[in-house]
Amino acid sequence: METILTVCAIIVTLAFVALVVQAVLTLQQVRHTARAVEYLALNADGKLTALDPVIGAVKGVSSAVSNGWFRVAKAVYGLFSKE
Repeated sequence: METILTVCAIIVTLAFVALVVQAVLTLQQVRHTARAVEYLALNADGKLTALDPVIGAVKGVSSAVSNGWFRVAKAVYGLFSKE
């Protein structure tokens, strides 16, 4: 009986050590990922402001479409879809 308890204690100890090793490796990866996200956040500000003219152009095109041809197409569709 004492041998079984010793074997179980050794197995539990090995499992706990494996858990600790895996936790340490996971925390190291989390730390590395956090550093990468911080670097990205600090450097993304300048790059995102460079996209402002593109975003303005897309807004202009979408408003022109929704104000012009899109309304005409909806009206024509409305005429033919009513039964």
